[in-house]
Amino acid sequence: MLAVGLALRITAMVAYLPALWFQGDSGTYLKRAGEWPAMPARWTYPWLLKAFEWTGTVATVVALQHLAGLALGVAAYLLLRRLGGNAWLATLAAAPILLDATQVTLEQYLLTETLFTGALAVAVLLLVRRERPRALAAAGAGVAVAVAMATRPTGVVAVAALLLFLLLPWRGWRAPVAYLLGVVALFALAFAGIGTVRGALGLEGGKFLYGRTAQIADCDRLDLRPGLRKLCPTQPLDQRPARPDWFIWNRDSPIRAAERPEDLDEFAREVLRQQPGDYLLAVASDTARYFWPTRPAPSEACLANWWRPQPAPTDWAADPDCVPRTAGPDYRWQPAPSRDVEANAASRFLHGYGRYGVTPPPALAGMLLIALAGAVWPRRGRPRLGRIALLYAGIGLGIMVFSVATSMFDHRYGLPALAFLPIAAAVGWQRLRSAPHPAPPVDGEANRPPTDGGPDPTTQPDDEPHRLAADTAESNGEHDERTGDRGHGATAVPQRG
Repeated sequence: MLAVGLALRITAMVAYLPALWFQGDSGTYLKRAGEWPAMPARWTYPWLLKAFEWTGTVATVVALQHLAGLALGVAAYLLLRRLGGNAWLATLAAAPILLDATQVTLEQYLLTETLFTGALAVAVLLLVRRERPRALAAAGAGVAVAVAMATRPTGVVAVAALLLFLLLPWRGWRAPVAYLLGVVALFALAFAGIGTVRGALGLEGGKFLYGRTAQIADCDRLDLRPGLRKLCPTQPLDQRPARPDWFIWNRDSPIRAAERPEDLDEFAREVLRQQPGDYLLAVASDTARYFWPTRPAPSEACLANWWRPQPAPTDWAADPDCVPRTAGPDYRWQPAPSRDVEANAASRFLHGYGRYGVTPPPALAGMLLIALAGAVWPRRGRPRLGRIALLYAGIGLGIMVFSVATSMFDHRYGLPALAFLPIAAAVGWQRLRSAPHPAPPVDGEANRPPTDGGPDPTTQPDDEPHRLAADTAESNGEHDERTGDRGHGATAVPQRG
């Protein structure tokens, strides 16, 4: 499966050289990279672009992103094997990140998703790979999750989740404090360069939340001051654009009437305060679209074309809004010139593969259900497995909910969940299939010795592998000086006969 994932990524690099380009976002990142050394520390992706500028082509950054995608699949496999899962279960959990056509396509773009997903995955791996994370690993996890949050604000959902994972169960203060110091370190560096807390945290401006709330704002029953009422949409509620980002970028949007950026935040807060039910319903409805297929509006289908392999990505002269573009041959912040080209064999193959080689939304719903069932099912398997399943499921679902709540539904925003929900499902399934976990002793039995004379099973560490029970044909209870085995394991050598 790893070989197939590698072949898909090589094909993508051949089909769409040197990289795929998304409207203004890709150019913004390259512009920021050109501001070095004045570039603030919070702009993590431009720093990555700057690090490879010496190569003279953005294809090197794309190659690194593809390697990161492969590494995510390998890491998922190795983690599940370390937690006791069998090879087939671990391989199945790695399949979405290795083989999903949308994942491969986004790795080909000059966009932040791969860096965001990789940093977040590293942060989680550093904390779950050992039963008791050391202070150095916890500090590294803090830095990694800060990088993810600086790359995309959605990473904030993992900050609290990872801290809670360290605190429950309580094992001392060293790891949680080291984790928090790691989180603070990056933003303190950004604060030193920017000078404001809002700027260091990336909280400047509220245009995305304005777009989210403008789509549902019922201004006829909202109590707004005159300066905010100018931001009300002119269309009736049932005739508004399907995509909230229309209110951000379209020239006819009332956002252009904003007197100051703070007005956008204030308008969004008023809508949230006066229409909480409508807002929660919109967030729940759009989040559910990640788990159940729905017919998209024409503008949404147009956006979805960017994230699926296209037969000729540079053929965007006639329709620049719905057809992906390619980057120029060097590090300039403009895309390649508009031109008509013929599809090549590699792009035609990927276009056909992209029709079917995607993770279906009901599969994501099944993963989430299995993870939650395995995590909360009483007295099944090791409790630590339940906590890991909840952690991965919470981060995966949190990425989807947060992106919808603060911006809009877009397959691009929810795609990082592919690195978390399959692992959560595999761990949950592993816990459901494992032997029942013994209940804690009742009063009066806490000090009672085991009836079989063996060790108390309730005191066995979570990360200690279960030893095979002794057999009369393989153990006589005598001590083996060579192996240190006292006759209670499968390695004991029979002495009788």
